[in-house]
Amino acid sequence: MFKKILQISIILAFIVVILGAYTRLSDAGLGCPDWPGCYGQLSVPDVKDGTTIQGFSRPLEAAKGWKEMLHRYAASALGLTILVLFFLALKGKPQRHQSLKLPAFSAFFVMLQGAFGMWTVTLLVHPGIVTLHLIGGFVTTVLLIWMLLNQSKPPIIYQHILKRHKFILLIVLAALGVQIALGGWTSANYAALSCGEYFPKCLNDWWPDMDFAGALYWGSLGVDYEYGILENSARSAIQMIHRIGALIITTLTLLLIYLFRSYTHLRSNLISIAILLTIQITLGILNVLLSLPIIIAVLHNAVALLLLLDIVKLVHKTFKVPT
Repeated sequence: MFKKILQISIILAFIVVILGAYTRLSDAGLGCPDWPGCYGQLSVPDVKDGTTIQGFSRPLEAAKGWKEMLHRYAASALGLTILVLFFLALKGKPQRHQSLKLPAFSAFFVMLQGAFGMWTVTLLVHPGIVTLHLIGGFVTTVLLIWMLLNQSKPPIIYQHILKRHKFILLIVLAALGVQIALGGWTSANYAALSCGEYFPKCLNDWWPDMDFAGALYWGSLGVDYEYGILENSARSAIQMIHRIGALIITTLTLLLIYLFRSYTHLRSNLISIAILLTIQITLGILNVLLSLPIIIAVLHNAVALLLLLDIVKLVHKTFKVPT
């Protein structure tokens, strides 16, 4: 029962991340200007588009409202399954030993994630809050995957892995986490197309005029950040930082694959990581060249999550020695 619900929760977590990306990228983050309902109801009001509902200054856009509410429904279902996992772990139901700390922290974290979902709306899609909310979705999925890996049978074959290789693996994991955060920051500040349709150049220049100090501007609370408030020089700096981060993570990942090539029990993981990295780079370039098509942009988020999960699986296999 524990493992089945855990698998369902991972599927839900993936759906929540995808719906969150779709909601954000289709500018529907404020499709419902209140929380947890939508214009004071549990679903999108059945009124004509453009209607100003009493008590709200933002006119209704039903399509955006439904995108936001579907995301909330999925997130609520995920929260419930994680709470069920905690209570099952509390009763000692996992087939394999599972420390109560991880289910307990996951339950706490998903409630915190719900709070960030609320703040995303009430603080008018503040870029910092939006980015932290995106990171929280990725972290929630990682916690669930780690629990599932703990419930899996240990590998039959195990090779000793050098400490320096383990260190490189942790660096790759940390660098990928930073790069995902940069991707969220890029999206939250509407900076994905700030370099125009140019790649690898930016605004048809190798190093255009960019405001790197402005790129890190946190922003005041209470300001409406829908569609962004930064000047394009700051947004292009954000885009350039994200591109440099992509180059760094690509280099580190290729180094990781090269160093781990002799560990036969990890070969399938390395192949999967190489394939996902190639797809992710391709999607990132296509986002720029094709002016951010919604399908490609959402896939870019999905593959980032899959790549992170593959790295996490590699970490689990590397550090969890079979007993």
